[in-house]
Amino acid sequence: MTDASHPAMIKHRARGEAIMSLIPFRVNIPDEDLARIGERIKSFRWDHFLEPYEATEWRYGPPAAWMRTLCNYWLTDYQWRDAERNINTVEHCLAKIGDQEIHVIHERGSGACPRPLLLVHGWPYSFASYLHLIEPLAHPERFGGNRDDAFSVVIPSLPGFGFSPPPVAPVGPRRIASIFNQLMTDTLGYDEYLVHGGDWGSAVAEMLGLHHPANIRGIHLTMLSVRHHGAAPRTGSVGAAPGPTERSFAAREAELWKNESAYARIQATKPLKLAYSMFDSPVGVAAWIAEAFHAWSDLSQRPFSDAISMDRLLTEIMLYLVTDNFGPSTWIYVAEQLEGYQTLAQGQRIDVPVALAAYRDPVFPMPPREVASLSHSVVRYTTMPTGGHFPFYEDPDALTDDLRDFARQLG
Repeated sequence: MTDASHPAMIKHRARGEAIMSLIPFRVNIPDEDLARIGERIKSFRWDHFLEPYEATEWRYGPPAAWMRTLCNYWLTDYQWRDAERNINTVEHCLAKIGDQEIHVIHERGSGACPRPLLLVHGWPYSFASYLHLIEPLAHPERFGGNRDDAFSVVIPSLPGFGFSPPPVAPVGPRRIASIFNQLMTDTLGYDEYLVHGGDWGSAVAEMLGLHHPANIRGIHLTMLSVRHHGAAPRTGSVGAAPGPTERSFAAREAELWKNESAYARIQATKPLKLAYSMFDSPVGVAAWIAEAFHAWSDLSQRPFSDAISMDRLLTEIMLYLVTDNFGPSTWIYVAEQLEGYQTLAQGQRIDVPVALAAYRDPVFPMPPREVASLSHSVVRYTTMPTGGHFPFYEDPDALTDDLRDFARQLG
């Protein structure tokens, strides 16, 4: 591995420097970077966080006692090098797509004809959220399954997330969909493929289905980001001649969002203000990200610690810190406003086959099938018994099973 391909050097590369189509690399964060993060955690002044910060409920954010527990675990038990070794069990590459470099994982599946599958992550997580799904999806026979169900798994990092360098200007789901389609078709050679996404990944998947239907075999979603004409998501708006189901869902969705939208408004309107605040504060980044994981998980049947382990949570947090990409990751919220992709034109639909996995997401609920069908060609709708916004952690077996069943349904 040369210095030029070292992930710690990627963020310092001069813009416009030519690279090969695919450059392999391994993650190896310098010791001094880890030491700097550790020192900032150790020096945090907890004596200023007394009542009401000591409250045990999360209404106003992570309680100080919980944050102290997380940070103590971070300093004494969590091991980044273990997480790094796990990350490096798969092959990582950088792909140059136009003027954007994209970090990508590509695991070819078992058997003669594994189906290509693009997994697209969202915020506040990363490519790492799918690592433990790669082997079951790519090599089901190792888990008692059938080789004929194998996928060739592709996991890119969104621009400005993980080891994908920041874009030169904010890019949203429509532009990212174009970049990822070029990655799949021109770089990796897949003429047709399946796409899965939640959070921002759902918006990218929907833009792929809308603008690149010739290449999309089907899309599998755990969140619906695009709606029919007039029914902007999370606003309470409805389309022409709405029925009672649509009205009821739109009102419920808007009410949930009213109490949970503060983070998105800041990231969409004042991303630099937030970036300066977070750049040198690992504890601040941890609190900002942990609050979203807590608020968006399904905690109706189990505590947060059982839904998302501290090790997984800290690995997600660390991937924003060791790459210095917390700030750049917020720019997709700016681009969302610029692209205005959330509602379709009058009479327009996403006509590729769509599977919806309706989890118990407490903030971003899946619309009922009859509402989703106004904008999408829904061929499969599964009501999941448990799991919220992060099913890859909360109920990974059910997620992989639903993906396989959808692929079988498509034939």
